[in-house]
Amino acid sequence: MLEASRRFAMTQSAVSQAVRRAEEAVGVEFFDRSRRPLAMTRAGRILAGRVADLNRDFDALLVDLRAAAALPERADLRLGLVDSYAGTVGAYLVKELVTGSTALTLSAWSGLAHSHAEALMRRMIDAAITCDAMEDLDDIERFPFYREPYLLVVPRDLQSELENLELREILARARLVRHSERSYVGAQVERHLSRLGLRPPRAFEFDTSDGLIAMVATGMGVAITTPLCLLQGIAHVARVSVLPLPGPGFFRDLLLVTRHGDLSALAPRIAEIARATIVEQAMPRIQTLVPWFTANAPPPHSFRSQTKSRSSIQRNRARIANNASINTSKDTMTYFPS
Repeated sequence: MLEASRRFAMTQSAVSQAVRRAEEAVGVEFFDRSRRPLAMTRAGRILAGRVADLNRDFDALLVDLRAAAALPERADLRLGLVDSYAGTVGAYLVKELVTGSTALTLSAWSGLAHSHAEALMRRMIDAAITCDAMEDLDDIERFPFYREPYLLVVPRDLQSELENLELREILARARLVRHSERSYVGAQVERHLSRLGLRPPRAFEFDTSDGLIAMVATGMGVAITTPLCLLQGIAHVARVSVLPLPGPGFFRDLLLVTRHGDLSALAPRIAEIARATIVEQAMPRIQTLVPWFTANAPPPHSFRSQTKSRSSIQRNRARIANNASINTSKDTMTYFPS
């Protein structure tokens, strides 16, 4: 009792009363008061052995409580993830959100972009990482964080035959393996082809990127897709080659979308973490799959024209590679010249 009173700056009487109150609350005695000096009972010894653990747990609880007070929006999050993000780096995002100071718990829903718009409006999710800006919806906040170009994926044994051709000629020689038109990527590709006056016959369509890349790998056709979608089909990439898309380029944006006012302070942090997971986890793997994507090149204005020569293909590769740098000073991480 004397040592405890000195340690906690209390009188021995106050310490004794505190011990009595604890014993009454628990219903057991911690000390055998029939002996002098006082000796701990078995229950007292068990308590003494657990005090250090209890103190650590209490300290951790205080940290969580203070973090919750400092970040009042930290909550149980329900987050929609477009398939190509969920299947490549989604797990890293979930880990960062839950182990950091952003989310207490998190439920992640993967699927096609259009399903997230409905889920968001029905309040089934709080936010979505998607390629659909949901421009037809009111009271929506959007936080773009990543932009990637569309690329041409061809069977590896057809690379030398196809890489010097215009897109029209490629699609005349090989069937187009499509992303499903009900997906945002599929619809975007169809719009691009329509603008070019190209209407390749419909042969194969896939909701998932791994199925699409698998079809190209078996030699059934070529595909127009993005680096993240390519990464999702990584099991099949050994049998495909990746070329710059001939002709005018186009790109896909990924953004965090949430209802206005729901996650005002939290949403920018989630978008930044989502961007960081692509930088740290996806880009090194994409650069391994597509080495020319990171080649050193002169400024892009030197590579505007395209011809059917091999040097044109090499310049086109260099144009995209040169613009594959990450500008961390902007909200959007761009991999394609705007």
